[in-house]
Amino acid sequence: MNLNGAELMIRFLEFAGVEIVSGIPGGASLPIYDALYESKIRHILARHEQGAGFIAGGMARANGKPGVCFASSGPGVTNLITAVADAKMDSIPLIVITGQVPVSMIGTDAFQEIDTFSLSVPITKRSYLVKKIEDLIQILPQAWKTAIEGRPGPVWIDVPKDVASAKIDWDISREKEVWNIQKIEFKDTIDLEWKKTFKELLSKAKKPVFYIGGGLNRPLAAELFCILLEKLNFPTVSTLMGLGICPYEHPRFLGMLGMHGSRAANLVLEEADLLVALGVRFDDRATGKLNEFCPNAKIVHVDIDATEIGKLKNPNLFLKHGVENFITQILEEDLSSEHLSSEEWLNQVQTLKTLYGFPVPKENQILHPVSILQSISNILGEKAIITTDVGQHQMWVAQYYPFRKQGSFLTSGGLGTMGFGLPAAIGAALVFPKKRIVCISGDGSILMNIQELDTLRELNLDVTILLINNGHLGLVRQQQELFFSSRFSASKFVIPANFIKIASSFGIPSFELSNECSQVEILEQALIRKGPSFVLLQVEPDLQVLPMVPPGKANREMIY
Repeated sequence: MNLNGAELMIRFLEFAGVEIVSGIPGGASLPIYDALYESKIRHILARHEQGAGFIAGGMARANGKPGVCFASSGPGVTNLITAVADAKMDSIPLIVITGQVPVSMIGTDAFQEIDTFSLSVPITKRSYLVKKIEDLIQILPQAWKTAIEGRPGPVWIDVPKDVASAKIDWDISREKEVWNIQKIEFKDTIDLEWKKTFKELLSKAKKPVFYIGGGLNRPLAAELFCILLEKLNFPTVSTLMGLGICPYEHPRFLGMLGMHGSRAANLVLEEADLLVALGVRFDDRATGKLNEFCPNAKIVHVDIDATEIGKLKNPNLFLKHGVENFITQILEEDLSSEHLSSEEWLNQVQTLKTLYGFPVPKENQILHPVSILQSISNILGEKAIITTDVGQHQMWVAQYYPFRKQGSFLTSGGLGTMGFGLPAAIGAALVFPKKRIVCISGDGSILMNIQELDTLRELNLDVTILLINNGHLGLVRQQQELFFSSRFSASKFVIPANFIKIASSFGIPSFELSNECSQVEILEQALIRKGPSFVLLQVEPDLQVLPMVPPGKANREMIY
């Protein structure tokens, strides 16, 4: 069979089981789109390349499989960069394929030429510039495996137009042999001495705590962790990216730690004498002032990425392993009562949890964001996937929404990208069309990628957008009030947008919550209807998300 480079790429994506890609075509990527024309792969036309990247990222976050997006050269590439960097920070598998000017024109400042390779290297696990069609045969499966093996992440393939158009003889019968993309599972046996040391730490600990993060945010890992939790009965705290792994109502779960975490979680870590850290990277938003984090604890750190171990916090015992493999082998060990949490410690933790939970809005604050989140949870139960943008609304969701299942919360963690929520919700809805997806956003964030409302309406997906509108960049304003003597510099939108009219102009049914209507009735109309919907919640600009650890302070120094 005689194929060109673009046809070879599309054939590989079909071979890998890709059903949906997102993107925007342009001159340098036209051969790729021409090859896509005859394919069964569904293409989602975003309205901005950043939106395309977040749609692919939303798909990957929702189902764990690599998301795929296309873009053209030049501005198509630069528009994609934020979404790809976001995926790198949060360990999300992406395959990014972009067009490039012909090989002979690279380095000449040709129309829409940019050095994609150099731009993409710092924000990907690996980047390729394909200079001849034969190289695609090895690059395509290598890129796929790189995206999914070890710590997942994005891979970028930049394909010059002449390479995409060049021809090659392709032997279909050898595809399975040549394109071996079977994920290699590293199941190394944990050293007996390591296990012995670990069990000794467990038996000596009086106040052990589990610290879990995004490295556990996969179905099997989450399932295994919950089994381990039932066995060891340790109090558990989570990073933002770990929410949903341990059910919200679990008696040992203390919620999120860190800057906007629960006081109970942060105070328990002050008392802990053993911290078992699984799939975390000791990020500053979680630890606060690093040298005062868990001051009395010995630390066990298990992570698949060796570069994260000891990078910020030196552990007493560490293991470069996938958390699934670690937990599986530990569960096979004889863990007696001496390795479990004591009743005295559990009672102390429960007291802290009771005394220092998140504050509950007063009964008359029915339009407080927290009250609305509780209503959404009551209406949808466990059937929803929640996405957020970044800001106060994100922290309210992290603090109060009762996530009970792994994969039910999609947010931008490491990079903290405003504009993530809407396109990520579209991606989640594409792979789970029978679930209701709720995108919770703020007025500052939604404007970053508001053009994707057009994509949402076109696809008619079951996505509800809850917009919490305070006319400001809320978290910026809050920090200016708390730490900059209320000098509100460039944090107010002087002429506020009419979001109801904007959403309606895209053909999306729109609702506004107010004191004159039943919030539950409005939310039910928006959440249960087929297709997209938009709900506006107006709040006062001085509303703050608390507690909060001031930048540079220890977690025990929370403002509340």
